[in-house]
Amino acid sequence: MNLQILKAFVDLHEFSHLNLVQALRQFLWSFRLPGEAQKIDRMMEAFATRYCNCNPGVFQSTDTCYILSFAIIMLNTSLHNPNVKDKTTLERFISMNRGINNGSDLPDDLLTHSYWSDALLF
Repeated sequence: MNLQILKAFVDLHEFSHLNLVQALRQFLWSFRLPGEAQKIDRMMEAFATRYCNCNPGVFQSTDTCYILSFAIIMLNTSLHNPNVKDKTTLERFISMNRGINNGSDLPDDLLTHSYWSDALLF
């Protein structure tokens, strides 16, 4: 039943014509992430599925969307947490996300846009 409620909640969000960072902002601002990793994992899986359903063709699979979403969240932590001394650079962010699109690389411009959107606006 909890998974049905999660799906219904995620389906309330409309991510069509939003880039991934915009959709993540909209999604994460609508609730407080739980502390338990397994719950966060389920929520991000549901987000990735919904994003891909609203934006077919952006990613080769929901797994790509899921992995990049987590990378953006981790980037946000790296860039904006004052306790993190070794901030993630654009080059490292691109390198960390090599091969996540079913073994292929995502376009550098997509990753660059995601980086700067997160760095400046998240």
